[in-house]
This record gives sequence, structure tokens and C-alpha cells, in this order.
Amino acid sequence: MMTADWLFLLPWLLFALLGVLIILGVPIAMALVLTSFSVIVLDPRLTPWILFQRMYYGMDSFVLLAVPLFLLAGNLMNAARITDRLITLCLNLVGHVKGALAHVNVLVSMLFAGVSGSSTADSAGIGTVLIPAMKKEGYPAHFSVAVTAASSVMGIIIPPSINMIVWGALTSTSIAGLFLGGIIPGILIAITQLLMNLGYVRRYDVPRRKRATFREILHSGKDGLLAAGIPVLIIGGITLGIMTPTEAAVMAVLYALVLGFVVYRELSFKSVLDASTDTVRLCSLSLFSLVGAAIFGYLISFYRIPPQLMVGVEITDPTVLLIVIAGVMLLVGTFMDSLPAMAILAPIFQPLAAHAGIDPLQFGVISVMALGLGLITPPYGLCLMISARIGGIPLLKALGTTMLYLLVMLGVIALLIIFPDLILYLPNTFGPDSG
Repeated sequence: MMTADWLFLLPWLLFALLGVLIILGVPIAMALVLTSFSVIVLDPRLTPWILFQRMYYGMDSFVLLAVPLFLLAGNLMNAARITDRLITLCLNLVGHVKGALAHVNVLVSMLFAGVSGSSTADSAGIGTVLIPAMKKEGYPAHFSVAVTAASSVMGIIIPPSINMIVWGALTSTSIAGLFLGGIIPGILIAITQLLMNLGYVRRYDVPRRKRATFREILHSGKDGLLAAGIPVLIIGGITLGIMTPTEAAVMAVLYALVLGFVVYRELSFKSVLDASTDTVRLCSLSLFSLVGAAIFGYLISFYRIPPQLMVGVEITDPTVLLIVIAGVMLLVGTFMDSLPAMAILAPIFQPLAAHAGIDPLQFGVISVMALGLGLITPPYGLCLMISARIGGIPLLKALGTTMLYLLVMLGVIALLIIFPDLILYLPNTFGPDSG
């Protein structure tokens, strides 16, 4: 039987052991399960059955079924060459402006984010087309990689966001509200990145394209608007209460299949099978991470770690607390994938945010954004890694330029903390509970 002193040390062993396993290179999903199992075995108040029970509860969510479905919709859109059509539309709209391909990179990321909900799918799908095209037109490789990686972060902000679906499932926050709350922040990030592009391209000798004719814009607009119909279908259906997020994800897949097979005739049964295989490969590890994080989150609550962390620290000012939360989320996001990080940190910060009177939607959107920035910050930096690999340069060569884009996105987060209505206006006006 363990003494009370030993029992007191178990909560801290939970984090220490997790840190050691991560440093040793153990995959985060396995590290969470091994850490939780070790502490459960050492604590006589717990039984190993809790491990299996809580891991099952971690996946026993109808909402989480939307994650692989949205990923599949995005992969089907890539296979149907929807990305190419979105690029053509954006080029026809802004192709005559200097630095057009850089601006197109941002605009297409914003549009594609409304299709896939995944930043990694964004950086891979768009980067494969635009990074080589930008290099061919004289853009430096480090700039091409940086703007692709930075703009792909919008995939976790602009609805339908897979990360927001997971956050809503973990914290019982309205997913429709989170979707609506992410629209203005996503547009603000796009605007700031376009302004950054304007400053950068002035120093490079890149060509201007001929202004597209009205007929060309109209023709490309038809294809672009068909693709843009997916986020309208999803957000409208969820907001009006017609569909749940999971049902909306099913509709997104069906919509992608109709576009691919009937409208554009680019899909084949082989390409659908390949897209399905890629989807399983992409989401399986992330969802398994949520399973491990479910038991880890239970142990955080069992050991009452949030109150212990805040002993002697009383942060009741919402602005100060949100700055602290965003800082911690940003730091953690640099070391691990955002989905398990959410499952670990949400139960720690949610009661603190509620105590300080922070709106759950503002708390959720800022947390998702701060964690998502880890996609372009090493050592994790998955979107930056993907973009650098496509660009054929070392990651560190693009890091400096990427960090400048990171700074402007941090500025957007600061604005959202200071002016919560930037997040809350649309949910309060058009949300299911707006009255």
C-alpha cells in the first residue's frame, strides 16, 4: 500500500513520465497510454479497467465521426482537381496584381479550408501545385514555402474546422457557434497575410499576369462557386439545425463525389479508394491520440490538478487569463499535435476560463488558433515540414520568413482577446441560440 506522500507525487509523475517518453521519441498516442497506465497501476485507488473504460469513452462520440468524413471530403476534392479550379478562379481575380501567386496562395487556402477543415491537407494539396509554380516565376523558395505553410493554418480556423469539432466534443461547446466564431478570425488572418505579401513582393522581380477577361472570370467562377458550395451547405445546415456536424460531413462527402463523378468527371473508383486510404492513414493516429488523451484527461480531473496548479495564483481578469492560456497553448502546440494537446489542456483551463467569466466560444476559438500555430513552429511544425519538403529546401531556411507571418497571426489573436465581439458577433447574431 502506497503512503499518502507517494500518492501526492503521482499527479506530478503523470507529467514527468509523459515528458520523458516524448523526449525519447515515443509517439504521443502511445506515450499518453503508457503514462496513464503506469500511474493507474501505482495508485491503489484505481483499477486497470478504468484505462479501458475511459479510452472507450474517449471515442464513443458521434460528433468525432465527422473528423474522418471531412478529411475524406478534402481528399476527394483534391483527387477531383478542385484545388486546380480554385487556383484558376483566384488567378483570374488577382492575377494582374504584382505577386499574384503569393496572394492566390492565401486566397485558395481560405477557400480550401472551407472544404477540408484540415491544415495538413491544405499545405499538401495547395503546396504541390503552387510552390513549384511560384519558384518557376522567380519567387524565392523560402518565401514560397513560408506563405504556403502560414496560409494553410487557416484550415483549423475557417469552418468546417476539424479541430473545432474535436474541441466542441471535448468541452461540450456548440460546434455551430465555434464554426461561426471562426469566420471573422479566419478572414482577419487572410487579410494580414495578404498585406505581408504586398510588403514582400515589392523586393522581388516577379512577373505580372494579363488581366483576365470578364468571360474568363465568369467561366472559372462557375467551378469555384460549386466548390464554395460545400462550406455554405455545412455552416448553413448546422446553424439552422437541419444537420448535425456528422451529418454535414456526410453531405460534404456526397457533394464531393457528385462533383468528382458527375460534374467534373475527374474521379475514378481507384482515386476514391486512394483518397479513402489516405484518410485512414491521416486520421487514425490522431484519433488514437484522443483515445490516449481521454484517460490522461480523466486522471487530470481525478487528481484535481487544475486547482493545484492555481494555488496562490488568482487570475480573474479575463484578458490576462486568455493571454496566459494562449501562451501555454502556443508553447504546447510547438511540441505535439493539436488534437491530443486539446484533450490534455482543455480540462485544465476550462474551469479557470469559466470562473473568470470568459465566453466558451471565445475561449475555444482562441485555444484552437493558438494550438494550431504549432503547425508552423518547430520542432513539431508539420505544415512547415510538408511545405519545405515540397519546396526542396531545409526547413530552417524558410523558418525566418515563416516567423514573420507567425507574428502577424499572433497580432490577430491579441485583437481577438481584446475585442471578443470579433468572435462572438456572428454566433450571437446568427447562431442557433441567437433568438
